[in-house]
Amino acid sequence: MNKHHYNRNKHKIPEKVKWISISIFFILSFFINMCFYETQLFIRIFIISCLMLCAIGTMIYTKKGKDILLYIVMSKKEMQKIIWPKYKETLYTTFIVISVTIFISFILWSIDSVIFRLIAFIISLRF
Repeated sequence: MNKHHYNRNKHKIPEKVKWISISIFFILSFFINMCFYETQLFIRIFIISCLMLCAIGTMIYTKKGKDILLYIVMSKKEMQKIIWPKYKETLYTTFIVISVTIFISFILWSIDSVIFRLIAFIISLRF
């Protein structure tokens, strides 16, 4: 039994090799885009898409990639649990926010005007 366990682990690709290959895919796609800029756009997009899919496919088999995939799945589940507000509630809340913003800006404008006039009055008094 230990022999089979050893053979199974022997054929696993180390994480570093996977990340190096992912980096190579990304760098290669960048250089293909830069070096073959005269090639038809469709061909470049196709090649770069294939390289990106290879990079993403390889990334899924890494520990961090699995964590990212799990995070995306859990985020999707959490998004489904959200109770989104109705249109009327959103409209009402927006109206309140706009009203309060206008009211506060009017108050700040008034205070600013008073302070401006006070400073102008103090400056006009020459001792």
